[in-house]
Amino acid sequence: MAPPSYSDLGKAARDVFNSGYVFDVLKLDLKTNQNVEIKAGGTQHLTSGAVNANLETKYVVNKSKYLFTFVEKWNTNDIMTSEASISGLLPGVKVSTDGTFDRKKQTKVVRVKSEYKNDLISLNLDTEFKALKPVITASAVLAYNGWLGGLNVKYSTSDNVLQSNHVALSYIAKQFVFTTTVNDNKIFGGSVFQKLSDQLDLGLQVSWSSENNDSSLAIGTQYQLNKEVKLRAKINNKSQLCLGSGIKVKDGVTLSLASLFECRQFNQGGHKFGIGLELAL
Repeated sequence: MAPPSYSDLGKAARDVFNSGYVFDVLKLDLKTNQNVEIKAGGTQHLTSGAVNANLETKYVVNKSKYLFTFVEKWNTNDIMTSEASISGLLPGVKVSTDGTFDRKKQTKVVRVKSEYKNDLISLNLDTEFKALKPVITASAVLAYNGWLGGLNVKYSTSDNVLQSNHVALSYIAKQFVFTTTVNDNKIFGGSVFQKLSDQLDLGLQVSWSSENNDSSLAIGTQYQLNKEVKLRAKINNKSQLCLGSGIKVKDGVTLSLASLFECRQFNQGGHKFGIGLELAL
């Protein structure tokens, strides 16, 4: 099995803290999976009243050993994206390109992405063209006996500056994942994911910044109560308590409820709530 891309290192723990939480919004997502996959969604922010919507169409062509994918995206900020990708040219190789046009700002961005994976290594090279001199992002993840070592760098050719450099080390066992990261030699972080049972997951996240000596600690859990209901909870060192649930109303219909409580100033307000509805046809 090929190692994950750098962006997916520690994903199991991040999902415990991020998946299913919608705050200060009413959210609706619709997905169809016919010959052409269509995704549509909208959010209304409860505080500001602002409404955002997006539409995505995806068309997949499977020809022998080749897989072609075409994606079109649009949102109410008048940002349009077109993406095309192909895999199967060589074992483990995927190549894609996309273009983004911001009609309001009249800006265009073109990206070329390449990926290579085998049982020992995962390589990604992304090149972004906003001008003649691109921004290059490269990453690599090596796997050995359950250990994953990753490196991600971002380099601007216009001013010859290394904009970011991230390093990660992860260990994956059957029901346990440990990940530690160092970002730009300034932010040090770590996460732990533990599958305590078939129904119960536990996550831990810590980070510390050497610039301002700021630290954070969070503990989260999710529990599959039954086939229809999943319960979620997390709390951090700022005394922010988040509760959430995912309810399968029927096949293809999932309701998400979430709330955030400021425990340090409980009587002063500042709490947030959100509702999400996902429809899969």
